[in-house]
Amino acid sequence: MASPAPGRDVPNASPRDEPGPNHPEPACLEAQKWIEAVTGKSFGDKDFRNGLENGILLCELLSAIKPGLVKKINRLPTPIAGLDNLSVFLRGCEEFGLKGSQLFDPGDLQDTSTRANLK
Repeated sequence: MASPAPGRDVPNASPRDEPGPNHPEPACLEAQKWIEAVTGKSFGDKDFRNGLENGILLCELLSAIKPGLVKKINRLPTPIAGLDNLSVFLRGCEEFGLKGSQLFDPGDLQDTSTRANLK
């Protein structure tokens, strides 16, 4: 039996196994499990990005790692509250010695599906 041509799917590989909306990257799943284990909180039915978008779980993660680091978590269901929480998280990461180049931008977690398209 001949080997599959370059670029062809390998036998036993399934599209179900490839990362996508219903099958997140293994690294995201590992990070999600770790965050849930450390915080004791669940992402529920949200995917990785949506679970972190408002910054609440990230602030709770910092609080679990170093109690007292996060003074207040903004639990209002508004985009600005989420950005505030993400900024608190990123400042906390810097207190742990991470550099800005090792961190994400708060806008990376924002839901772009509800933004107006400017042309």
